[in-house]
Amino acid sequence: MRQLEEFEHLEDKKISTTSATFGLLRKELIENLGMKRAKSFLLRYGWNLGEAHAKDVLKAGGTIKEMLEKAGELHFQTGQISNLISNRSVEMDEHGNLLSISAKGEWVDSFEVEEHVKNHGLSACPVCHTLTGYGSGFTSTIIKRRVFIKEVECRGKGDAICTFEMRLEEDWDEPGMQEEIGLYEKSRFIDELNGTYEQVVEHKNYIEKAAAFHDTLTSKLSDGDSIEDIIGTIYDTLNIPVSIEDLNFEPRVYRGLDEIEYQNLSDDFRTAINKTKSGKILPATYTGTFIIRGKTHNRLVSPIIVQKKAIGYITFFYLDKEMELENETMFIRRAAVSAALLFLNEKTSLEAVENIKSYFFEQLLLKQYTSVPSMIYRGYYMGVDLKEPFYIATLKCSSEHLDVSKVEFLEQAIQSISRYLEMQSYKILITEYEGHILMLLPKVDRLRYMIENILKHLRQEHRHAEFQVALSSESDSIETIEESLEESRVALRLNAEDQIASFEDVSIIGSLINSKNMLSIRRIARKELEPIFELKDHKRDELLRTLYVFLMNGGNLQQSISDLSLSMSGLMYRITRIEKLLGKELRNPTVAYELLLMLDALKILGDIEV
Repeated sequence: MRQLEEFEHLEDKKISTTSATFGLLRKELIENLGMKRAKSFLLRYGWNLGEAHAKDVLKAGGTIKEMLEKAGELHFQTGQISNLISNRSVEMDEHGNLLSISAKGEWVDSFEVEEHVKNHGLSACPVCHTLTGYGSGFTSTIIKRRVFIKEVECRGKGDAICTFEMRLEEDWDEPGMQEEIGLYEKSRFIDELNGTYEQVVEHKNYIEKAAAFHDTLTSKLSDGDSIEDIIGTIYDTLNIPVSIEDLNFEPRVYRGLDEIEYQNLSDDFRTAINKTKSGKILPATYTGTFIIRGKTHNRLVSPIIVQKKAIGYITFFYLDKEMELENETMFIRRAAVSAALLFLNEKTSLEAVENIKSYFFEQLLLKQYTSVPSMIYRGYYMGVDLKEPFYIATLKCSSEHLDVSKVEFLEQAIQSISRYLEMQSYKILITEYEGHILMLLPKVDRLRYMIENILKHLRQEHRHAEFQVALSSESDSIETIEESLEESRVALRLNAEDQIASFEDVSIIGSLINSKNMLSIRRIARKELEPIFELKDHKRDELLRTLYVFLMNGGNLQQSISDLSLSMSGLMYRITRIEKLLGKELRNPTVAYELLLMLDALKILGDIEV
């Protein structure tokens, strides 16, 4: 016992160690106790070290300001930093008593940053706990009042420098600082064990909840439930509002929110998400699970990946903005996988159905059916009521970088449209036909808005291609479907500028050509111009263009010479030859009018290019 008593009365021994050794100790503490308890230990360790150094400084004596100045030198001697930059404010009364103290400063080359990043990577919060505790313990011991330092910026979490603030305990009122001050309190080992046990129990409950959630979703999938049922199950199980949205973050289904609540949260979301200067959302930047923090809510979002492509998003909504969302990632990722499996199954079924629907659509276009009632009846099975009004749309694809005429590209575009419209619950017929994509679009409210969204979706999935849709006039009978197709083609030929071209908006001549007289107009025009059409391609095109320009200029020779880049003799030679071939006098107003009308009609119908 005598030896023990002598040992207890010896002065506190100073030992030295390396930063790597301390880093190993720090790493083991974090991995075995968790970040919070390891931080508490390191803060207390730093406090005790600072307190011990302060006691040595007190023995040497001096004013409070002089003693506080030695903190930086001691920091440097211990190898914790390479330099301390500090701006300290100390206020004393006339008797030398301290009234207030505060400081701001920077730790240069913190050894804790290097060790933490080496062993754990970048942190979400500051990591210089030993330095923080050291400064707090040293200053508190010198001035004999409790002072605490808070690290504000830290290279360990990606900041450029490590900065800190120091205040008296009673001057700290920032949220969370009281909790950090509480970490300096001594705790018994049994308390640490109880805390660890509680952590294990909490983790166990989390795993059990996640496993039950997994089993529930798996059961629903095996039962063949719809996406609406799956989303309802997610909401009922987790009690978290949830939605499925497309790539434009437009909703397909949501639970736990009414329409007004959802719209308000959607508006809040769109102000917080990344957008271009023009206000367009950039969905391609969101390829993994991510958190969006709005003004009124936070949301956790995960992409739904089907065959390595995102087809939409699943979203959890949190009105409690203080809730830690990182713990919810396991649930939303499982939900995203379940939704992906459901959509993959739907995609496989959809592709089979789409092949059948495509063949059915081609039968309609080619009129390969025995009776109209039988086709209407079959249309019911395709989800399309052919007794209701519809439009025929021609989708034109163009690109400077891709061969959009390939069947593979057209099939990809068809699949993109089908997946998108399936999310919108809008049933159409679609097929590849003579190098274009054709769609039979049932009449719905805001049809143009629907088409705009289809084009937007296509541009997002096929960024190097351009798309244009041409609409026929409204039809109420599949017997006129061939004429409706021709109307959409006319609209496409007459309007190369607008993304959505409508037959109802074509020129006067185009409007005169309707589904009932297209064939007769073509037949009459070709018969009148037959002598020219019988020539070889080069001569035919040359004379047709000369005739069209001459008639468009009202017989004005000088203007025609300029437009055709011909000499007067060259123009006269062509006009004379045209008149001989057709047996008509081009300066006769009636003849000129009829010929120009025929040429315009053939141009609209796509038979000639002049």
